[in-house]
Amino acid sequence: MTDNLWQWCEVFNSDNVIEAHLIKGLLEQANIDVLLKGEALQGALGEIPLDQAKVSVWVYKIKLRQAQELLVNYQQQEKSTEWQCPECDEFNGPAFQACWQCGKDYE
Repeated sequence: MTDNLWQWCEVFNSDNVIEAHLIKGLLEQANIDVLLKGEALQGALGEIPLDQAKVSVWVYKIKLRQAQELLVNYQQQEKSTEWQCPECDEFNGPAFQACWQCGKDYE
């Protein structure tokens, strides 16, 4: 039995089309061909169940392990981007572009 290394495999899925495109860009920067599936279903949100409107990111099987490693690194980095305000020393989550305590912009 031969493995088809050029078969598409799902590596990631998201409810958010923007996040799927971010992942697509990350993988393409590493010279990994990417296919998005379900992107057109985002326009039907509210008409179809949310779990059926996911956008999935697919890569060739031969690149699956490399893509998974990049995603693990991305997800670890995303979790650890909390920052401390230089003005008031408050810790802010990665979603904040300004300190929620004093309003100082993230540098």
